[in-house]
This record gives sequence, C-alpha cells and structure tokens, in this order.
Amino acid sequence: MKHILTFFIMVFFISGSAQVGIGTVDPKSDLHIVKTADNDGGSIQIDGGIRLGGTETTQGSKGKAGQVIMSNGTTAGWVTLGKAEGYITNCDVPNKVAFIDINLPNGSPWNEYNVSSAQMTTALNSLTDGGIVALRTNSIVTYTSGHTRLTITLPKTTDVLNKPFVITFDGPSGSNNLLGHNSIIRIIVKPNANEPNSLIYELGGNFISRTITIESYPSNNEDYKVSDLDNDSGSTQPILLFNSYTIKAINTKTWAFTNRDCYVQNPTQ
Repeated sequence: MKHILTFFIMVFFISGSAQVGIGTVDPKSDLHIVKTADNDGGSIQIDGGIRLGGTETTQGSKGKAGQVIMSNGTTAGWVTLGKAEGYITNCDVPNKVAFIDINLPNGSPWNEYNVSSAQMTTALNSLTDGGIVALRTNSIVTYTSGHTRLTITLPKTTDVLNKPFVITFDGPSGSNNLLGHNSIIRIIVKPNANEPNSLIYELGGNFISRTITIESYPSNNEDYKVSDLDNDSGSTQPILLFNSYTIKAINTKTWAFTNRDCYVQNPTQ
C-alpha cells in the first residue's frame, strides 16, 4: 500500500514593525491575512475560545455565555445583547429593560426636572434581578444648551438590595434625541430623602482592591454625577451611546458604583 505524504508550506512575512502578513509582504495590521490562489480567503479557525482585554502579564476574558464581540471604535470587548428594543450593554446587569417616560426640555437647570424615588422603585420592581433603567423622552428634543441637567433620586436601599442596574437616557421609541455641538446633558443621582446618610462608593475593578468616593457634583457630597453626555464633535449628533455606572445597594446604607464608563447602546435606532 502506498502512503502519499503531502507537505504544505506556509510562507509568511514579518515586517520590521513586528506586523505579520500571511499572503502579503506589506501587512497593514498586527496580523493581516490576504486571499490568494492558495488559501480560502483569509478565514481563521479558532478551537477553544477568544480572549479579550488581557495584558502582557494577565489573560484576557473569554466572555460569558451568549455575549458577542463589539467595537467601541477604538478597542473591542464582550457585550451582552439586550432583549428589549435591541439594547446592547457591557455593564454587569441582566438583559432586561424598564422604561420611565420623562419630559426633559433643552437647558433644564438644577432640579427643574426630577425622576422620583417612586418612579425608580416602580421600574426596578419590574426587573426581578436588575437591568437597564431607560429614561425616555416623550418627544424628540435637540439639546443645544451648554448644560441640561437631569436629577434622579435613588430608591430606598431596602427596596432594591443587591439588584444591579444602570441608568440610560434615550429618545422616544424608534427615534433619537439630538445633542448639539458644545452641549452637555448631565445626569445626577442623589440618595433617598429617608436615607440622608447613605454612602455612595465607587469600588475598584475587582470589587475589593480599593474603595474611593466617586466624583461629586456639586461639591456638597449630596449629589453624584453618573454621566455626562458631552458633544465636542463639531456637529449635532444623535444620542445613541450612554456612559454610566453599574449601581447596586450592597447593604441598607451603602450604594456601590462599579464598571465606571460602562455603556448602553441602542443600535436599532
């Protein structure tokens, strides 16, 4: 019986800047695969998993079941696909959304419009294990003011203990609000009036490495800025992306703010 051995030789090129090219001698990225007559179009087969977010000394994460890879324009990370209205988030919260309909006029100053503790409690009661609380305007608004402020009063800690949630801001269903150049929407949270001595902390990335007070606004240690929607792009832009914190009452006197600048996006609009 004849045994025929076929040898495949893969020729690849390493540039002076440590970029690797397969099928090209002029790679444009760290790894650049080009379709040639001898390969099937630059496909990649990975057995085991993909790790993202590691460093030279630590492994990246393989993500959680059901998560997908999403780019934020600079880097890529694992995100969870929301189940309601197409929301996507990388915040550490369940894939469920509760809506609070609001009227936030352009240029609303300090405390002109508040989301009440009762509204937040009702929304979170509909989220068994926590999730996304989306503040949705009743009509499309173009925000051109240098500062528009929205103040939210947190529920009582005992009503939502250990229920993580993230606060986002959106336009009417199927539509986007717009943010003008050099305009800012500032989203503020404050403790419940029945718990005036509640502590609000930002915890370190692994929840135990450090504990520091989050940035306060204003400097009276009562109100806490959770997000600035700030447009310096040079043109009016649709509001699609929200940078915020994951919020959770970890005991009857302490709110924990984690995942600073995690985001929620509605890609269907």
